[in-house]
Amino acid sequence: MASSFALDPTTALQAAARPRAPNAPPPRLLVAGAGGPLGREVLKEALAHGRYASVGVLTRAPLQAGVRRLRAVPFGDGADLPANDIAVVVFDRGRDHYGRDEAYHLPEPQALPALATRLRASGVHTLVVVCPIAPALLPQALQHGLANLDEQAVAALGFERLLFVRPTQDAVAVTLTTWPQRLARWMLSQLRYMIPQQERPLRAGAVAAFVFEVLRQWRDAAPGTRVAAAPLLWAAAQKEGPEPVVRVWLHGDATLPLPPGEPAPG
Repeated sequence: MASSFALDPTTALQAAARPRAPNAPPPRLLVAGAGGPLGREVLKEALAHGRYASVGVLTRAPLQAGVRRLRAVPFGDGADLPANDIAVVVFDRGRDHYGRDEAYHLPEPQALPALATRLRASGVHTLVVVCPIAPALLPQALQHGLANLDEQAVAALGFERLLFVRPTQDAVAVTLTTWPQRLARWMLSQLRYMIPQQERPLRAGAVAAFVFEVLRQWRDAAPGTRVAAAPLLWAAAQKEGPEPVVRVWLHGDATLPLPPGEPAPG
């Protein structure tokens, strides 16, 4: 039986009510990695904005969309991808344990260069890669720059706009089934008081909102390759919302609310 994507009524109303830009045709968006908590929020945010001609999602099994402008894109090793303008690739921690996300293609980090090459060949000019990190395992210089040769290879493909988003991930998997796992999570949670506030995990919805605020504003800012590290995401998740933080960041002003001694992101 084909899986389905259920959109809540509030999101559907937002998508229907948002006006479209009169001067330019809306871009086509593709999401890879919707099979997980973060990827699911990215897909939901994409549909809620209503500013895309269509929202495609890479799948590995038949998917009955049931939502206007949502299209399933089967992912195979040799198949050409349909034409798109913007792509968001999410490296999530895992699928929903109830099996609701089984139909979605879940890319692996080591496959990023090959996937990015296929996206570029399909016409994608703007690529966003959301790659959660454990800050303790990645030096500060790499949190704010290209972290490895794979990312450098992607940057060399010639995307007009390329963004790496590095939210902080939890150190423990979400699904905990035994008491030793639950005990370990509780013990690790006590150590969060020792982690700087700007490096604590954010809600998936806050990360998705940041991504699409960048996409909204980036059309009027200089193109290029950018890296959004955890402190920037933390600043964008505050009560003012991501709009003012993204506006300042995209136009080159590094005066963001960062902890003392923290290098400016981007």
